[in-house]
Amino acid sequence: MQFKVLARFFEKIERVSSRLAMTDLLAELIAEADSDEIAKVIYLLQGQLGPAFEQIEIGMGEKFVEEAIAKASGYSRGEVHKLFKEKGDLGLVAEQILKKRKQRSLFSAELSVEKVFKNLRRIATVAGTGSQQLKIKLLAELLNSASPLEAKYLVRIPLGHLRLGIGDPTIMDAFALNLLHEAKKNKNLVAEVRKVLKEKKEEKREEEEERKLRARIREMIEDKYNVHSDLGSIAEKLKKSGLAGLNRIKIQPGIPIRPTLAERLPSAKEIIEKLGRCAVESKYDGFRLAVHKDADKVTIFSRKQENVTAMFPEVAEATKKQIKAKQAIFEGEALAFNEQTGEYHPFQVTMQRKRKYDVKKMAEQFPLTLFCFDALYVNGKNLMKLPFKERRKRLHKLIGKGKTIVLTDSIETSDPKKVKKYFEENVEKGLEGIIAKDLNAPYIAGARKFAWIKLKRSYRGELSDSIDTVIIGYFKGRGQRAKFGLGALLTAVYDKKEDSFKSIAKIGTGMSEEQLGKLHKMLSKIKQSKKPVRVESELKPDFWVEPKYVIEVIADEITRSPVHSAGKGQGGAGLALRFPRMVRIRSDRKPDEATSVEEVAAMFKKQRHVKTGA
Repeated sequence: MQFKVLARFFEKIERVSSRLAMTDLLAELIAEADSDEIAKVIYLLQGQLGPAFEQIEIGMGEKFVEEAIAKASGYSRGEVHKLFKEKGDLGLVAEQILKKRKQRSLFSAELSVEKVFKNLRRIATVAGTGSQQLKIKLLAELLNSASPLEAKYLVRIPLGHLRLGIGDPTIMDAFALNLLHEAKKNKNLVAEVRKVLKEKKEEKREEEEERKLRARIREMIEDKYNVHSDLGSIAEKLKKSGLAGLNRIKIQPGIPIRPTLAERLPSAKEIIEKLGRCAVESKYDGFRLAVHKDADKVTIFSRKQENVTAMFPEVAEATKKQIKAKQAIFEGEALAFNEQTGEYHPFQVTMQRKRKYDVKKMAEQFPLTLFCFDALYVNGKNLMKLPFKERRKRLHKLIGKGKTIVLTDSIETSDPKKVKKYFEENVEKGLEGIIAKDLNAPYIAGARKFAWIKLKRSYRGELSDSIDTVIIGYFKGRGQRAKFGLGALLTAVYDKKEDSFKSIAKIGTGMSEEQLGKLHKMLSKIKQSKKPVRVESELKPDFWVEPKYVIEVIADEITRSPVHSAGKGQGGAGLALRFPRMVRIRSDRKPDEATSVEEVAAMFKKQRHVKTGA
């Protein structure tokens, strides 16, 4: 595929305001791509140069990109920078300047997706003396052969600002659309769907069958994505073998599994009513880690599927010594723990361990203990479908003697009084609370189900739990806050059904001066003039931002709101947070792992239930 074809699709996608129209365009693009290039196309759509867990970062700042544009066009860097200050987007600058370029190298050739991807990967991996100049040269080489439209996206990719607003769920929807024709010929799939059809009229029944068949394909793709977080690799298998390609995707140490998530309930009594006899574990406030062992190779992933192995050397070393299996994937919560005093350090202390520099020094100062709570894979066997009580037994056998990797503290009970007492004991120790687990439930990757239920210590105010919201915009600072450039945040919760972000709160409190400055620096790099495609909000901030950063928020209660879109039906009011305060930036959360619209609606319903005394 020529890169100009991909650039045209990028432009069309950027212009649409409907997710359905975006899905149709993506399906068209996927159909046009060959099987040997589809993975690269998918990575570029995601604004990446490989699966996210490989963390291939190009490492080019605006200054170096300006130099590359200047080098390819014959303009001075000063002229490029001046236009950048006007437009605020180096992609638009490259597009405009290359329409009127003053020079072009004698050697230029039409760009292919393969060539662009290869050069960008080389830019990302080159290191050492003179590496920055080589990066500039390689980008300039691409720009020299690029049309103005191609240049716009070539420049945005290294900066990490593609601005397409495409989420992984939308890419999976596009594949489901493309595979519908094949699925209609699959007798087993068709029979499965026909069992649950409701429509009586033939015409409407056909429409319903097609809709449900497409939803089933999408579900099948997501099931594999949940245990193999590499959409490029999955796309390649689908392109080569159709739906049969999904059968070739297995759990593999070194490729992250999307974590299962816990639901909320406000009391021990309701937890027991829901689960009956269950396991109840301490809820530790640290880093949730997934540890993969494959012989002597250990890879550690964060909750966001980032490779954080280098940050936690003592956990990696302990895995080699303590884990009694050649291959294993297990999960735990790592936090700074003083074994001599029995003291759990607060998250702010543990957070200091997430760093790229001075790792050894901080590891000595605040050694981590990994409290393990689940085993997903051991020596070639997928344990995820086993009931939790069986996985817990396997985990117990898996962990050998040592102080770094230990089991979570846990009890088993059907008595709400014992659950309440255990909860209070954990809060007294300085922990977050408890997690109750269905003894017979499988591990459900990438989903939030009532197989796990969390009960956390209450904050001041009526809302019994914090909410993770995604920043979708910000307001300029006024008065004392003018110097920070940021006064308040507009935040949203995630709508999984629509793969969109719906506004829920304007937040102006809970932020220190240091945090205001940090947030402004982060957000000003991703601000944009028009509302992102996946955002729904009637409230308009001074600057929109792409949904990228998650913050934890507490509030007094959830209320009805005419201006916020979370939980809003046709002609009805939405839901909002009353007196919201920011607690912290959640660097361990992806935007689509933020609190969902459904969760907020459920919390609102329970809150009303409590208030009326029902």
